[in-house]
Amino acid sequence: NEEFASKLRVIPYPFASVDRGASVEIFHGSHGQLETRSPVYTFVPYKVQNAPYLIAGYLCTPLVKFPVSSLKPGEKIRGTTIAELGAGNRPIDMVLYNKGGRDFLLMSNTRPGVMKIPTEQLGSAPAITAPVSDKGGIGYETVTTMTGIEQLDLLDSGHSLVLARANGTLNLSAVALP
Repeated sequence: NEEFASKLRVIPYPFASVDRGASVEIFHGSHGQLETRSPVYTFVPYKVQNAPYLIAGYLCTPLVKFPVSSLKPGEKIRGTTIAELGAGNRPIDMVLYNKGGRDFLLMSNTRPGVMKIPTEQLGSAPAITAPVSDKGGIGYETVTTMTGIEQLDLLDSGHSLVLARANGTLNLSAVALP
């Protein structure tokens, strides 16, 4: 429908008030349509061409960027879809890290596992505005050494902390960043 149901809100510490939020829509290439109800599952702040953005992973895995400057209470905005990472998938966690002088997004997902996404293309990637059969936009590398990831976070500059399921057991471990 045309009603904006998805919102991004600012809740400043010490959590005394909540703004009305910015209503957001995205173009979902796998569905071939604009969506206003799709949920953001994970996001990170990141500077793109020296401007602050939110990089958001949505259900069914479109990767979308929103300029922070456009996230004003009561506004209706459209994010820029820069990747379709595979239909029938749900992002779990996303972290940013630097390795060898380059920044990467590391995103864990329910279906294809963990993706290593270079950030160099975040500013120049063309917007996805037409149907995509499965994957499109910014490319990624599947990290085959990280499987069964249910939670992911940064531990330090060289390691992630993961909660991974293997053979029915949940294990907490530090894993070198790929």
